[in-house]
Amino acid sequence: MDKFVKNIISFSLKNRFLVFFTTGLFILAGIYSYLKTPLEAFPDVTNTQIIVVTQWNGRSAEEVERFVSIPIEVAMNSVQKKTSVRSISMFGLSVMKIIFEDDVEDFFARQQVNNLLRNVNLPQGVEPDVQPPYGPTGEIFRYSLKSDRNTSELLAWQDWVIDRQLRAVPGVADIVSFGGARKVFEVNVNPLLLSKYDITPLEVYEAITKSNINVGGDVIEKNGQAYVVRGIGLLQSIEDIENILIEAINDVPILVKNVASVRVGSIPKVGQVGLDENDDVVEGIIVMRKGENPAQVLSRVKTKIAEINEKVLPTDIKMVTFYDRDKLMEYCRETVLGNLVEGILFVTIVVFIFMLDWRSTVIVSIIIPLSLLFAFMCLKLKGMSANLLSMGAIDFGIIIDGAVVMVEGLFVLLAARAHEIGMTQYNNLSKLGLVKKAGSELGKAIFFSKLIIITSLVPIFSFEKVEGKLFSPLAYTLGFALLGALLFTLTLVPVLASILFDKNVKEKHNPVVNFFNKIVSNGFSFTLHHKNKSFWAAAIIIIASTFSFKFLGSEFLPTLNEGALWVEAKLPMSSSINETVKFVKIFREELNEFDEVESVLSQIGRSNDGTDPSGFFYVQCQVNLKPQKKWERDITVEQLIEEMDVKLRQYPGVVYNYSQPIIDNVAEAVAGINASLAVKIFGDNLEVLNSKADSISTILKTVRGVKDLGILRNIGQPELSIILNQRKMAAYGITIADAETVIEMAIGGKTATQFYEQEKKFDVRVRYEGAYRKSDREIKELKVPSMKGNKVPLKEIAEIKAVTGPAFIYRDNNKRFIAIKFSIRERDLGSTIAEAQDKVNVQISIPRGYSVAWSGEFENQVRAQKRLTEVVPVCLVLIFFLLFVAFGNVKDAGLVLVNVPFAMIGGILALHVTGTIFSISAGIGFIALFGLCIQNGVILISVFKKNLHNGMEMQAALVRGVAERTRPVVMTALMAAIGLVPAAISTGIGSETQKPLAIVVIGGLISATVLTLLIFPLVFEWGYRKTKIVKRESIEKRDFEDYEG
Repeated sequence: MDKFVKNIISFSLKNRFLVFFTTGLFILAGIYSYLKTPLEAFPDVTNTQIIVVTQWNGRSAEEVERFVSIPIEVAMNSVQKKTSVRSISMFGLSVMKIIFEDDVEDFFARQQVNNLLRNVNLPQGVEPDVQPPYGPTGEIFRYSLKSDRNTSELLAWQDWVIDRQLRAVPGVADIVSFGGARKVFEVNVNPLLLSKYDITPLEVYEAITKSNINVGGDVIEKNGQAYVVRGIGLLQSIEDIENILIEAINDVPILVKNVASVRVGSIPKVGQVGLDENDDVVEGIIVMRKGENPAQVLSRVKTKIAEINEKVLPTDIKMVTFYDRDKLMEYCRETVLGNLVEGILFVTIVVFIFMLDWRSTVIVSIIIPLSLLFAFMCLKLKGMSANLLSMGAIDFGIIIDGAVVMVEGLFVLLAARAHEIGMTQYNNLSKLGLVKKAGSELGKAIFFSKLIIITSLVPIFSFEKVEGKLFSPLAYTLGFALLGALLFTLTLVPVLASILFDKNVKEKHNPVVNFFNKIVSNGFSFTLHHKNKSFWAAAIIIIASTFSFKFLGSEFLPTLNEGALWVEAKLPMSSSINETVKFVKIFREELNEFDEVESVLSQIGRSNDGTDPSGFFYVQCQVNLKPQKKWERDITVEQLIEEMDVKLRQYPGVVYNYSQPIIDNVAEAVAGINASLAVKIFGDNLEVLNSKADSISTILKTVRGVKDLGILRNIGQPELSIILNQRKMAAYGITIADAETVIEMAIGGKTATQFYEQEKKFDVRVRYEGAYRKSDREIKELKVPSMKGNKVPLKEIAEIKAVTGPAFIYRDNNKRFIAIKFSIRERDLGSTIAEAQDKVNVQISIPRGYSVAWSGEFENQVRAQKRLTEVVPVCLVLIFFLLFVAFGNVKDAGLVLVNVPFAMIGGILALHVTGTIFSISAGIGFIALFGLCIQNGVILISVFKKNLHNGMEMQAALVRGVAERTRPVVMTALMAAIGLVPAAISTGIGSETQKPLAIVVIGGLISATVLTLLIFPLVFEWGYRKTKIVKRESIEKRDFEDYEG
């Protein structure tokens, strides 16, 4: 390994032009990669998933489950490399998600699902729709249509013009419309007139179906020209529909207008959107394809919207932006880049203060942007994106400490040489040999140190599923930056040193270095003369801090502040859309009264394409907040949420939940329900599930920290069941098909044909007039045709009764389940869940065939912690092996690992002092710390043994070694710590995920630096108390061998 490092440095010094040229190529490649690499606020943490949406209008949740969801679910069971199959069945809609293992390509997954769907036996006219590839972070833009026109016209423009234009934009996966009334031509049949002419609704339906068609004839020749013969029979106007012939009675034609009125109406709404004072608007949601660059897609989308507004839409219709992901990304970019720039500036200042030499500062500072550009180049080659978490974790102090050690070592050596032979002779001397020799000595320690830090990232690389996708970009970004820094430290730094340190290299009187030297010297002198006390004090501090770790509390990841809130309200399940609209108007007004709120958009029910399955009782509000620096009151987002909650709790019977738009989508995608945390009870009987859910919910109310508690109930939908009596029907000569057709057509309406307006088309629906279907009394009088030619009232052949049925049926991996959702505030995740689980396990008895699972963030945290407990020991073994290779003996490798607890002390105390909960982000800070501390141990042992080989006594070697390494050790620690200070104290959007990592590293570096310089030499002395070191004459020989005495 010595030879390998020496050859790299030697080659670089001999080929300086090639090094500069290659560095230039790296810079160009890095800049290109930076411009082309997607920068996201939050990484897409979900695996490949295929969503299948199937609409079966007018059918109950149980029917949809039995005839749609379960057949598709059974077919999907044979899909390879899947992890789960989830579905939601509700009135007229089935939504199924097939979730796959890590690293499964979308094409592979989609091909399997499409092939299997072909063989699924579904009811006639029911077609499953496979959604395009997008993830939970794909909603990048929301807009509303502003106009004085009614929402029926606006939705027509949205569906037939805007939708098509936006889908053509590269990178757009889907356009989801929400709210508005879908235009339809209604043929409202009067049952009294039908009875008068002895006509059934089915006859009206069939007449319309046959009266809307064009036909093509052949080509005829006339006057030498070829004429194409066409038969035009398409409906052109409402009058055409009214004049359709149903039948002729006694040669008298009976037309549609004789038995029905025809008008332009709308189909029953499945959802409604309100914006501030407006109760009914049309909203469009633009969803980005998975893996696209959001900044580029948004740029293209905005250009297209401007074009649509200017050239396509009528002047009285405008697309108005409500939510733009660019704003969040801009805030996050400001936070991250601001912290990086400040960090780079601080690091540069620290280097200059300690070296008092502009050349050393320039060399070290050059490595900072180069390592970052190298990281971007590698990310681009790997096809990865950068995000707030991965960029926020970059600490240039950690990354460039190797360059600092190299530059400081070369500077000290060359300055000493100049002092020894005189500056005039030094300026005329060739420095390449000196730089090569010193660089090779330092290079080995730096090479192994960087390799060890990169190895310490192995636990992060090993994460799976959510935590893997969340933190692997961080590990890759940091790993690539470290690799780049190592590459340039071994190539560019020696070359620059040989050029810039060619003349007038002199150590200057440095009061800062003298100050730290004095403190460390006095401190080490004290510990050296009070070894037992020092050992015991260090041991007690390590044990006490380790014991205090369990009082920190734990969470999966700090919540990213998106600058917007996602407030959900669940009314009683039986609420109608009109009743919910009345409540939501007040709801929006209450939220808009807060000064911090910019605007409020509410969504009731589900989107028009069914991709967001919800009932009329379910309200979702996106609350856009003003930038926090513009808030007049000095409050946090958490305090604002508490104030909102107090204000909204005055309305009884409503269950609230507070989240943020992206986090809410991610939580739903991960847990399978609309909640960040949930208890799932699996079983078949919905009544039993409801009962157990009530019991668990009652227990969770007693757990401190549990907020937004609610049950995602299955049962609660009022139904009017029409139970046909087959015996009575047989007596009257009525078939089930005829009876069901009359029920469907009279109450819900049935589409007979389509009416074309240029490229737009609208359904023509046959339905009873409202007065004849508004209650069960009118429904009982519906006339059903019999084979005998007479009409029989529905009440004669059926029993009509009101029942309460399921509104939603949730399934996961072939089992029904009910969920108790909740969130945790004002307490850590780990202890809250532990208390809740203990209480539930003691007080709840689960019947055979039923089971309970805790899902959401807690599931991710448990899996991540389990993975860490498995991989960290393996990682330590790998690090030990690398140390063994570096030193050639077990003793030194073991001694270096003593530094690890030194870092833990400060990291744990820093979390306690700042009141920060331990999260995976903080855990990654500890991992980065361990690598850095081991590096200091490697360098110190190298110096101690070098001094011993040069014939010094043990204590003299230790004192000299500590004095020699005080400047680089303190300087690298200060650089790493100060480089993260901006992230630790930042309050901007996106700072939440960086803070725990920064706090741990800063605290850990303080303790590690102090103990490494004051206690670690004593550990080394204890380790070598019975070992005799043989004096070495040549620096070229191995420095790390020793002979046991």
